[in-house]
Amino acid sequence: MFKKQKISLQTISKELINKGTETCILKIRLLDISKIEDHFIYECIYIDEKILKTVPIVAKNINHVVNILSPYIKKGKSEQWTAFQIGSENAVVSRMKQESR
Repeated sequence: MFKKQKISLQTISKELINKGTETCILKIRLLDISKIEDHFIYECIYIDEKILKTVPIVAKNINHVVNILSPYIKKGKSEQWTAFQIGSENAVVSRMKQESR
C-alpha cells in the first residue's frame, strides 16, 4: 500500500495556482451548529481568482454551502466582504426573509 504524506492546503493551493487554476474549493469543514434551525456553520477554504480564501458559511448542508458561495466567485470581492455577506447568522435570516416574500 502507498502511504501518502499529508500535504498542506498552502502547498496544494500554490501548486494549483501555478498550474493556472483560478477557482477551486479545497475544503469544506463543519465547525458548529447554528442557532438557526436546521443550519450548520461551515468553514470553506477555496481559491478564487488565484487567491486563497477562507470564509464561514451558514448553510443546511454541503450542497447548500456550494450554492451560497457560487454567486460570490469571480466577483473580485475580498475575503472579509464575502465572509460578512454569507458567514453570519444575521445574513441567513435576511436571505430567508427575502425568499419567503
